[in-house]
Amino acid sequence: MKVKVSSLKHHPKNKEIYTLSSIEELMESISEVGLLQPLIIDSRHQVISGNRRFESIKRLEWEEVEVEVKDVKEGEEELLLIHFNKQRIKSFKELINEYVILDEYYRKGQGRRTDLTSVQSNRSSSRDRVSKEMGISSSQLQRLIFIYKHHPDHIELLDKGILTVNQSYLQIQRELKEKESKPNNKSKTIKNSSWRFYQKSSHNMSELKDGEVQTIFTSPPYWNKRKYSEEEGLGNEKTSEEFVINLSEHLRDCKRVLNDRGSFFLNLGDTFYNGNLLNVPHRVILKLQEQGWILRNTIIWSKTNPKPSSSKSNLTPSYEFIFNLIKSMEYDYYPTLTKLSDKTKPSLPPRHRSVNGEYSNSISPYLPNIKGKNMGDYWNEDIVRTSVANQKLNIEGEHPAPFPEEIITLPILQTSKESELVLDPFMGSGTTGRVCDKLGRSFVGYDLKGY
Repeated sequence: MKVKVSSLKHHPKNKEIYTLSSIEELMESISEVGLLQPLIIDSRHQVISGNRRFESIKRLEWEEVEVEVKDVKEGEEELLLIHFNKQRIKSFKELINEYVILDEYYRKGQGRRTDLTSVQSNRSSSRDRVSKEMGISSSQLQRLIFIYKHHPDHIELLDKGILTVNQSYLQIQRELKEKESKPNNKSKTIKNSSWRFYQKSSHNMSELKDGEVQTIFTSPPYWNKRKYSEEEGLGNEKTSEEFVINLSEHLRDCKRVLNDRGSFFLNLGDTFYNGNLLNVPHRVILKLQEQGWILRNTIIWSKTNPKPSSSKSNLTPSYEFIFNLIKSMEYDYYPTLTKLSDKTKPSLPPRHRSVNGEYSNSISPYLPNIKGKNMGDYWNEDIVRTSVANQKLNIEGEHPAPFPEEIITLPILQTSKESELVLDPFMGSGTTGRVCDKLGRSFVGYDLKGY
């Protein structure tokens, strides 16, 4: 039968479960082919099935619409709404909303069992019935429930495409394993120094207070360069897209522990895959900018002795990026360092010294020009002496190209003062920590491998 559109209204429970998405597209479709199915309403003229179609025809200013009246028992409105939306493409948030309603309904209907076997059986049976009613597999529903229970904020990330269900599920499992093993995670503090080391993943640095860190300098695993430890996973992903998401998510806690006046330096190399240079470093940075980081500089680290390329069809990669990220434009920066202690003075080539052996006013490996010219963002051997020693790349747990101490020293001097805390969340062989010792900075490092 037909009724006036003005006499109908959305069922109030519908907006608690679903959003009225893609209305404009649906309006266009209805304008072209009409309404292929009648709206289903209850006796109070509330729309049970077809709330998106109802919204569309309202906006199209239809006067009448074909409907079918359904006798709805009290307490079953939500079940009918879910039933009639079974074939709809739903967001993860909408699926969770459906699950909460259906799970409660079926549990009430079954009553409570006290013996363990029956409880497990009932849970399995209930989940199967719920997944069937929702129109998704039981295994997919199980993972969604797991994510919702342990990390409900991930549901929004799933809907935005930032994470996949599988990525979120595995990430949360890793976090739970870390918590379970936390009493066995030993931290090592070197006596008579401000050194701390935690043998665990830096994904969750609960040992550090909010804003405790002044400077972060790190070089995480690169994608598809070699087999990293199975616990970490980073660098082992099947695709560069997964790596970009996983690394950017792993680094989230860095933003919490860094204070508003601090700086984050991220050294990251790129990867060729099937002949294609993938731009992985910049894709990671774009994800970090989405998290609220400000990219202040992209430093080009030109290597004096880069690893030779076996390819005969492309140039040998001879540089890497060091990205300088900050949380606020009110960050600390010391551009005109004019004095270093004897302990930290660099060993300069002759052209950087005057006749009597004193330092000249030219740009040195550590010091910007004291006459006022800012240092450039291209760092070659005239700025820092960079020479990467030959590495045995097949050693498990070893970074394929650990950075030399010189490349770390300048950023630490430019963004921190003595005694302030420097963090390396992928500590590796401890180069950042050794530089901090020389420069009088406190240090904290994280790594799954023991130091």
